[in-house]
Amino acid sequence: MTTGDAHNGPWPDDLYDQIKAHGEFLSGRLGKLTRGKQLTLVGADLTGIKLVGMNLQRTVFRGCRFYCADLRNTDFSQAVLTGCDFSGADLTNARFVWANLRGADLSRAILKGTRFENADMRPMTDPPVPPHGKGGVVSLSETTLHNTNLTQAKLLGASFVGAILDGCILDNADLEGADFSYSTLSNVQFKTAKLHNANFNLADFPAEMLQQLQGSGAKLPKVVAPEVLEQVVQDHQTWIDTDGQKGRRAIMAGWYLSRAHLALANLNGADLRQANLSNANLHGAKLICSDMRDSNLMYANLTDADLRGALIEGSRGLPVVLNDKKN
Repeated sequence: MTTGDAHNGPWPDDLYDQIKAHGEFLSGRLGKLTRGKQLTLVGADLTGIKLVGMNLQRTVFRGCRFYCADLRNTDFSQAVLTGCDFSGADLTNARFVWANLRGADLSRAILKGTRFENADMRPMTDPPVPPHGKGGVVSLSETTLHNTNLTQAKLLGASFVGAILDGCILDNADLEGADFSYSTLSNVQFKTAKLHNANFNLADFPAEMLQQLQGSGAKLPKVVAPEVLEQVVQDHQTWIDTDGQKGRRAIMAGWYLSRAHLALANLNGADLRQANLSNANLHGAKLICSDMRDSNLMYANLTDADLRGALIEGSRGLPVVLNDKKN
């Protein structure tokens, strides 16, 4: 168990005394004795606090702020953490088994080996607790989830936008309406998970995972066979060469083009709105006046690509230098 060496943060002066009393409360419950006191905080600012390896089971933190806190190996099992802000926190190997995390913000947090089995991570319908409380859907946006266990977690409508999920277990989880836009998924398990209306349209994941998600009711991208893509590019080139008299303009809005080989392709004026071009090879591609709004360009090779006049509002992964060239 590790805490800060001195009280130099905004949290209550007697916090560590309250934690000690909570330990006695837990011991008393095991021995069916009445002693200690359950730790309950509402709206507290615990920014940057260091609570490593602590037993905080059954604690109550409503609308508290744990921004950039160090909570490695800490046990929050069965805790009430509604509307708490864990953004930027290090939650490596922490436990949230059966915890109530409704409306919590876990964006940009580190969730390596973190356990959320049976956690309640549904949207919070009550108003946020002032001044730091969060509300609405649970946010895991831009979060790193490595070997994270979310088995049977309730994640209705949760946001995984821009998150990295590697080796995560989401078996039997309720992910209805969850948003995986711009996320990167590898070795993720979805066995018997509820995925109705979960959005994977702009997510980056291997083809075999896409096959596993078929028939799940999730919103999946339109997969295009390589030979179809090749023909579309050829027809678009003809359309350009004949000033629209022959061929056909490439309309690839919403297409799944992750890892596609489009080096040196002439896609001037093409419609690539909401296309998934993550990890695509666009080296030297011509994209003048193309429509790439809301597209996923994460990790795409855009070396020497020509984006003059391209519409790029809402797209992700576009290097700043290319934005400057466009202007």
